[in-house]
Amino acid sequence: MTRTPFTSTLLALVLSSGLAVSAAHALDQNAAPAKSATDASAARLIVPTHAGPRAFLVDAPDAPSSPASRDDSAEPDEHGKPRGQTTGFRLTARVIIRAKDPKAVAAALGPKPAVKLMPAAPAGAPTTGELREFHYADAPTIRAAIALADTLARSPGIDLAYLDIEWPKTLRNNIPTDPFLVSQWHLINTATPAADTNADAAWKSGFTGAGVTVGILEGGWDSTHEDLAPNFDAAASQSSANFSDHGTSTAGLVAAAANNAHGGAGVAWGAHISKQFYGTASEISAAFGFANDINDIKSNSWGPFDNGRIAAIDPLELAAIQDAATAGRDGKGVIIVWAGGNGGQNNNDRVDYDPYASNRYAIAVGSIDAADRKALYSEPGSALMVVTTSDYDINASNDVGIFTTSSFNGYTTNFGGTSAAAPIAAGICALVLDANPELTRRDVQHVLIRSARRCNPADPSWRFNGAGTGQLRMHSDLFGFGALDAGAATTLAQSWVNRPVEASFVSDTISPALSIPDNNTTGITTSIVAASPLIVERAQVTLTLPHPSIGNLRIRLISPSGTEALLAAPRFDSTVGGYNNFTFTAVKFWDERAAGSWTLRIADETAGNTGTLTGWQLKLHGYVPTCPCDWDLSGGAPTLQDLFDFLTSFFAGRGDFNADTTTSVQDLFDFLDCWFGGCA
Repeated sequence: MTRTPFTSTLLALVLSSGLAVSAAHALDQNAAPAKSATDASAARLIVPTHAGPRAFLVDAPDAPSSPASRDDSAEPDEHGKPRGQTTGFRLTARVIIRAKDPKAVAAALGPKPAVKLMPAAPAGAPTTGELREFHYADAPTIRAAIALADTLARSPGIDLAYLDIEWPKTLRNNIPTDPFLVSQWHLINTATPAADTNADAAWKSGFTGAGVTVGILEGGWDSTHEDLAPNFDAAASQSSANFSDHGTSTAGLVAAAANNAHGGAGVAWGAHISKQFYGTASEISAAFGFANDINDIKSNSWGPFDNGRIAAIDPLELAAIQDAATAGRDGKGVIIVWAGGNGGQNNNDRVDYDPYASNRYAIAVGSIDAADRKALYSEPGSALMVVTTSDYDINASNDVGIFTTSSFNGYTTNFGGTSAAAPIAAGICALVLDANPELTRRDVQHVLIRSARRCNPADPSWRFNGAGTGQLRMHSDLFGFGALDAGAATTLAQSWVNRPVEASFVSDTISPALSIPDNNTTGITTSIVAASPLIVERAQVTLTLPHPSIGNLRIRLISPSGTEALLAAPRFDSTVGGYNNFTFTAVKFWDERAAGSWTLRIADETAGNTGTLTGWQLKLHGYVPTCPCDWDLSGGAPTLQDLFDFLTSFFAGRGDFNADTTTSVQDLFDFLDCWFGGCA
């Protein structure tokens, strides 16, 4: 029907009359006798909100703005109990109106509206888009605004009409208020800001470890401590009354409670913490197997003696670790974090000699200090994945240590060693899982490596591996892939694309029977060819090498791209029988392509004893990319960057696309077929 000026005017008058009647009716509905802006008690009003009508208790309903609380007594909380009142609201007398046709709003308000209509779009803003559908109308009081919104909501052509409300907010800066947070330089380092964990950046993004449980696998810890009891998870814990200061300190670094006026805070102060206990092989096995449907992470600040000698891991323990890492967390895998060891200063020890910290399921963590230096004691190694904060010299009484909990509601300011670094790393892993609970244990490692900060960048130990131009992966035997950065890690975790399921290349055990020349730095070399499309995460070498003094030997593994991993360096070690089926594990080759010749080089650099390499085996663990021409390993479809990266690799002789161990024109053709086909 075509509207004449007469009918339009008549319609406006009718709507105007209806508006007045409806407004009076709404005012009467919400009229609360004996309630006024000056009353001590609040008025209970039904308020139109963007989420529908809700009951509020309004302190000053006859004012243009008022504090209010929402009546949530009809809604259960997470424990099934009534919520009661939710405070922190501020109601205003402004009504937000949405209508596709602004004429509908004008018609609803009538020819002589009592309120002024204002467009939500700023003056001069583009007139297209949904914002142009919104308008504001300011009533004199909250009661009048409620009446106006109710009436408008029933008017033709009005999609929405509701009060402009300030809702209570969780401040995502989430910086704890605990009294000794100022002493926790590893969380917020005011002297050298770069040399902390950047935990506050993760907290500000809302990540505190909520929903994550970290098992503290120790000799026990004080779960009744005032700063630990709030986050203790009894259901995820083994039962025992044992506890120690050491365990209590590590637990506090993970998840000491925040904002409770006690001590400091843990890295993941919103996480739960649980107890598992080391002991005999069967007890350690039971600890790693305990409640892996609840425990997401297990932190270990213990291991064999840091004396520079190789150690052996009990096969039962290793099997339990493997089961936790592959079957736990509903198949996503428990994240195993391990202190890298404290034998780097006086005993020439390396993470590589420790089969606990270097086992292929663990994240080996070293230490840096408050000035971003490698801690004197922190062990280097090709198995070292990352470093994080601790003290500098465990033997110095005036060193800057770590503030954390100790037994009987106590606190310490001088905790340190890689015993401190491991639980801090475990806490950062909890923040990462808070940001993305779907990450597998391998994806957590990818995130930590890619987001790590290159600490002490001028140190000559930093070397690019052969991951290619798209990765530019750098590793240092002193710092691993760098210092953990909680802010960067949680940011990356949110968009991370999980890598394909784990795959492995396992060679036959070859028996070269090569005598190793005595007092000769050149030594012997032997190679194994891997014709595999695998992207490497970890490389393992299992050696059988009888020698009366294996400390005389320098052992290196060299990848097809030329990256060299030092597995063993000269030191004192006269382990009886030498290397007897001993396995070295290196992370140094992360994201390299497996295809090609892997070379083992062994030299006996000290006169007096000789030995023979009787057997060795190569194992490479990683994944086969679902899209082989995703050359930069971004986890997505091929892009122009992949083409550029492949061509760079190809002309550098590292473009073995078809994994036949050589780079040829055929690789270029095969890559282009894949790239133009979009990985179809």
